[in-house]
Amino acid sequence: MGKINQGILGGFNGKVGSVIGASWKGISYMRGIAQSIKNPKTEAQVMQRDYFAQLAQMSSQLSNEQLASLFPNTAKGLTRRNLLQKQLDACAVIADGVKRIDLGLLEGIGNGKRIDSPMLSRTVSEGLAITVEADGLSAIGKPVTANFIVVAYNVTQGKLGVFNTPVTATDADLDIDVKGWGEAGDTVRLYLTYAESGEDVAARGFGSFIIKTRQPKKGRNTCKDMDGNSNGSGTPPSPSSSHGLDY
Repeated sequence: MGKINQGILGGFNGKVGSVIGASWKGISYMRGIAQSIKNPKTEAQVMQRDYFAQLAQMSSQLSNEQLASLFPNTAKGLTRRNLLQKQLDACAVIADGVKRIDLGLLEGIGNGKRIDSPMLSRTVSEGLAITVEADGLSAIGKPVTANFIVVAYNVTQGKLGVFNTPVTATDADLDIDVKGWGEAGDTVRLYLTYAESGEDVAARGFGSFIIKTRQPKKGRNTCKDMDGNSNGSGTPPSPSSSHGLDY
């Protein structure tokens, strides 16, 4: 039963007839009771609900601090977690009646400054680590004193990870401890970025986003190549980095 504390014109809590009273942040409001609730559970609706649950779960794996580093640029009306979900959603695939996010299609996340950091594929070792060999560490042009940071996707388990390391040297293998995040034999895709000691990582960002399987958009035959010359094909030139902005 509802209780009116301030007379007939005051706010109230609980149900009175077909009306429910409540308050939110000190503001009293009323709403009618729904006469009926329709919740059909078609196969398509169940699949989409399960997919949204997976999308929310995956985007929740990164902390607010990590998201701030991945997304130094925000968008009106969207949180950084919304931006991550939007990028993950572009990797959705449907197979055998199941819709899921395929991290094998994700080339990069974030919207920071573009860096030349190739995507690498590795397998988690028996020692629960992933290794980047020394000959691949100089690809991103890191300053000598900057620490390596690893952005990784566990394709097998559907996990995202950002691993800060104390490593600055490029003349020895980089071993990343993934205990609690990966298991031996997991397929992992990763790319490297870096930060100077004391530097705000968000100022550099982690590259940006592209999907390998996305088809080129059709347009007028006025697209120009990287030297500014018209190629006459109507097909945009490919990005110069595996993390070219593409959303």
